[in-house]
Amino acid sequence: MTTPKRLPFAEVNRAALAGLARVLDWAGVHWQQHGHECQMLNPQRSNDDGFGSFSINANSGVWADFASGDKGGDVVSLVAYLKGYGQGEACKDLARLFGVMAGDASPAVAAAPLPAATPKVADSVPVLPIPAELLGAMPKGKYRHPGKVVQVWRYNDAAGLPLVFLVRLEPGANGRSKDYYPLSVWQDVASGKREWRWKNVPTPRPLYGLDRLAAHPDAPVVICEGEKAADAAAKLLPEHVAVCWMNGAEAVAKADFAPLAGRHCLIWPDNDAPGQAAADAVAAALVKVGAAAVDLVNVASFAGFSAGAQDGVPVLIEVGEWQDGDDAADALARGWTAGHIALLQTAGVWLVGGAAPALPAAANVVPDALPPDSKDSAVPAGQADTGQPATGKAKKTAPKRPQGGGGVGSPFRVTDSGVWFQTEDMDGPLWICRKLDIIARTRDKGGDNWGLLVRFADPDGTVKEWNIPAELLAASEGAEVVKGLMSRGLLIGAGPKAKQRLLEYLCRYDGSERATIVSRLGWHDGAFLLPDGQLGDSAESLVFQASGKQREVMQCAGTLQDWQQQVARYCVGNSRLAFAVSVAFAGPLLDVIGGESGGFHFYGDSSQGKTTLLQVAASVYGTPGFLQTWRATDNAIEAIAAAYSDCLLPLDEIHQCDPRIVGETVYMLGNGRGKTRANDRGGSRGNVAEWRLLFLSSGEKTLAAHMAEARKEMKAGMEIRMLAVQADAGQSLGLFDDLHDKGSGKALADHLKAGIAKFHGTAARAYIGRLVLERGQLGAVIRQQLTRFCDEVLPGDAHGQAHRAASRFALVAVAGELASMWGVTGWPQGAAWSAAKVCFADWLKARGTTGNKEDADMLAKVRLFFEQNGEARFTRLSVETVLHEEDGQAADPDDHAPKTINRCGYRVKDKVSGLIKFYVLAESFRNEVCAGLDVGRVCKLLQAAGALEVTKGAGYMLQVRTTPEAKYSKSGRAKVYCVTSNLFDAGGDDLAGEAA
Repeated sequence: MTTPKRLPFAEVNRAALAGLARVLDWAGVHWQQHGHECQMLNPQRSNDDGFGSFSINANSGVWADFASGDKGGDVVSLVAYLKGYGQGEACKDLARLFGVMAGDASPAVAAAPLPAATPKVADSVPVLPIPAELLGAMPKGKYRHPGKVVQVWRYNDAAGLPLVFLVRLEPGANGRSKDYYPLSVWQDVASGKREWRWKNVPTPRPLYGLDRLAAHPDAPVVICEGEKAADAAAKLLPEHVAVCWMNGAEAVAKADFAPLAGRHCLIWPDNDAPGQAAADAVAAALVKVGAAAVDLVNVASFAGFSAGAQDGVPVLIEVGEWQDGDDAADALARGWTAGHIALLQTAGVWLVGGAAPALPAAANVVPDALPPDSKDSAVPAGQADTGQPATGKAKKTAPKRPQGGGGVGSPFRVTDSGVWFQTEDMDGPLWICRKLDIIARTRDKGGDNWGLLVRFADPDGTVKEWNIPAELLAASEGAEVVKGLMSRGLLIGAGPKAKQRLLEYLCRYDGSERATIVSRLGWHDGAFLLPDGQLGDSAESLVFQASGKQREVMQCAGTLQDWQQQVARYCVGNSRLAFAVSVAFAGPLLDVIGGESGGFHFYGDSSQGKTTLLQVAASVYGTPGFLQTWRATDNAIEAIAAAYSDCLLPLDEIHQCDPRIVGETVYMLGNGRGKTRANDRGGSRGNVAEWRLLFLSSGEKTLAAHMAEARKEMKAGMEIRMLAVQADAGQSLGLFDDLHDKGSGKALADHLKAGIAKFHGTAARAYIGRLVLERGQLGAVIRQQLTRFCDEVLPGDAHGQAHRAASRFALVAVAGELASMWGVTGWPQGAAWSAAKVCFADWLKARGTTGNKEDADMLAKVRLFFEQNGEARFTRLSVETVLHEEDGQAADPDDHAPKTINRCGYRVKDKVSGLIKFYVLAESFRNEVCAGLDVGRVCKLLQAAGALEVTKGAGYMLQVRTTPEAKYSKSGRAKVYCVTSNLFDAGGDDLAGEAA
C-alpha cells in the first residue's frame, strides 16, 4: 500500500505569504495595501461595504475579520475560509498556484523576472456550456456548509444552455443569514476528467438572462443587483427583459455587459450606498459597450408612495415604506404590481432626472399623512389635496418642512427630483433646480482659493462637476454662478426667486466634507489623480482644477480588450511602437523611484508615421486630442506640462517651435520646473509650476539641426534631456518593423488611427490602478532592473551621461514589462525590454560615443577650426628655420610660402615623426580656437588625446625659439600652444573619463 504524500503546508504557506498579492487576486477579493497590512472586503459577509474590518498581516499571514470574529494564522487557512472548503483543499490549490510539490524544501516565490517568464499553464478549464448528461450529477448541497439549498439560479447562454449555477444557502456560515456559491463544471487538462466544482467561471462572467435577451431582441432591459431582484423586476416590468450580473455590488467590473450593446437599458439599484455605487459602475459599463440609452429608477419614489387598490384598480397612497437595501423583490413583496409601476411612470417620478413631479388629482392618487420622520420629497406645488382620508388612514396633514443642503432645520431639501425650498408659511414647496449635490467645501493646499464642489446631471444625463469659487458667490449677486451652472446644463426654475434661493442654498452649506483643489494630475499623497477622479486613497478627496478641454481628451472609450486587440497587439515586433507605448506607462513610475523628467525625440523624413507613433502612445491615456504640438510659447508648454504631471506629454512637429527658444524649453521640461516670475513689488511670485513627466517629441530634424537654423548651439544637457532616436526602423517600412496582417505601412497606420479613435484611455486606468496597489513594493525591484538594463547595453567605462540616458531607456523597458505582466498590454513578456534595447542602440549609434558628449563636442569644435584654417591662418616655417632651434637662433618664416592673412600662428612638419605642429599664438588660441569654451578643459582634452606638446613648467604652453615673436623676448623664447596633427586621430570614445 502506497503511503499518501503529506501535504506541504509549511512550504505552501511560505510561498503564499511571499506572493500574498497574487493569492488575493486569484481569490477574486477586493483588497488594498496599508503599510504591512492588506485590508479586504469579506465576500462571506454581505454587509461588508468598506475597508478596515478585515485585515491580513503581510509579514506573518495572521488574519482576522473584527466584525464577524473569524480569524486564522496563515494564508492557507485564509483561502480555506474564502473558498468555503477544507484547509487540505486550500493547500492543494495554493500548491498548484505556486508550483510547490510535496517534499520541496524552498519553492521559488520571487516575483516574475523582468522581462522573461514562463507562462503558467492552467491545470483545468471550465466546460461551457454544461453537457446535458452532467446535469443529473449536480451536487445536492454545499460541502461542509451549515445551510440548506433554498434556491438555485441557472445562468444560460443565448441558446438556453447552462453555463453556471448560483446556489443560495440558508442560514449562512459564521452567523450570516444566507450565503451564495457558484457551481460549475471543470475539466482536468491532463486527465480529461470532468467534475462539478463550487467555483465560478472565469471573467468576464455572463449575465443572468442571456437566453431571454436573445428571444426578445427589441425589448428594453432592466438590470438589477441580484437574481431574486431580477425575477421580481420581470413581473413588475413585463415589457422589459430582466437581467443581473453575478456576485453583487462589488463585482460589476467582472461582468460581460457586451450583450446589452444597442439596447435601451434601465438600472434598478438597491436602496443603499453600495447599490448606488454599483449602479454608477453599471451605467459606465453600459456606455462603454454602446448601449442605446441608459436610465435609472428613482428608488426614492417608493418612499413617497405605497401600493393600494380601489375597486380592484391599482392606486398610489401618498406614504411609502422603503428601507435601506430594498430592491425590486421587496417592492413585489409589499404589493407593488406592474399597474402601480405604470402609475409612477405616468406621474413623472419613476426615473432619476425626470421632470419635477406634479401629480394630478385623480382617483389613482390617494393622499395620506407623511410620517414624522419621512425622508421623502416635499409635496410639489400644484399637487391636489382631496381632503379625504384613505380607508384606515389619518387625514392628510401639511408636509414636513424639507431638509437638505442647509442642514437640520433648513428650508432646503435635496431629492432625486431636485432642490426644493419651503417655509412653514408657504402653501407648497418651491422647485429651485434639478438635483444639485454639494460634495465638499474646497481649497488649495495652501488653504486659499476656497469654493464649493457641486455635482449634477445635464439634460442628456451626463454628470457634471464644477468647483464654484467662493468669490463668485459674492460678485454681482452671484450672477456668474447662475450663468456658469446653466451653461453646464443645470435646469433652474423660472423667475428670480428660484435663482435667489439657489444662491442661498449654496451659501448656507455647512457640511464638514473637504476636498483639495490641485492644478496638476498625477501622484498626491499616495493617490493618483486623473481628470475623472482619483485612484487610491488620500487624506482628502482631490479635485482636478483644469479646463474642460483636458477632461475631454483624457476620456475612455471601448474596453481594455478592444484596445489590446485593435492597437496594442500591432506594437509587438515593432520596436518604435512598443517603445512609445511603454514611455506612456513609464511616466507614473518617476515619482515611485524619484526619477527625473525627460523625453525622447523621434526624427526623420516626412510620411514615416511619426505622428501616428505619438497618437498610439497617447491612446494609453485618452483620445487622439491628447496629442499636443510644439506650436506654442514656452509659457503655454509650461502650463500643459504642469497639468500632465506623472503622465505622458506627446508633442508633435518640433519645427513649429521657435528655434530660438526650443532649447531652453527642452531644459525646462527636463528640469520639471517653470519660470520664476517677478511680482509688482520686485519679489518673486509664488506657485511656480512643477511637474514630473516623460515627453515624446517628433519632427523631421534633430534638436541640434532645428536650433542651428537660429544659429543656436545645442548643449549636451539638452541632448540628455531629450534623447533623439531615428524614426525609421531600418526595414524599408518607415516606422514599422513588422506589418502583421496589413499589406503596407500605410494600411497599418490607417488601422491604428481608426483603432485609437474608437478605443482609448482604458490602459492608463488599468495600469495606474494596479500601480497604486503595488507602489510600496516596486521601488527596489525597479532600481534593480534599471541596473540590469544598463549593464546589458553599456560598457563598464561608459561616461555618466551615457548611463543617465540608458537609465531613462531602462525605465521605459521596466514600465512596459510591468504593464505586460499585469495584463494591460496583452504583449508577451520581453517585448518592451527588447524594444527599448533596440531604440537605445540606435540612439547610441547616432551619438557616436559612450563618453562625455561635452568633451567630444569641444574636441570637435577645436578640430573644425584647424580643418578650416590650417593653410589660411598658419604661416609655414621652413625646415631651415626649424634647424635654428638647435643653435638657439630665431629665424624668419619661409619667404617662398604663401602670404598669411589674419595669422593665428605657425605650422611646421616634423621630419622625423611626420607630425604637423601648429604653434598657436596665445591670444588667438584663447579667443578664437577656444571661443566659448573652457581653455583649461580644452588643453586637458588635447593632452589626453596626445595632441598638445608642452614645456615642463610652462603650464599647457610650449616655449619655442623659431617664431618671429621670439626675437622680441628677453629670453629669446616665445610661448605658444603647440597643437599637433594627432588631433585628427582623436575620437570621443578615446577620451571617455580621461579628462575628468
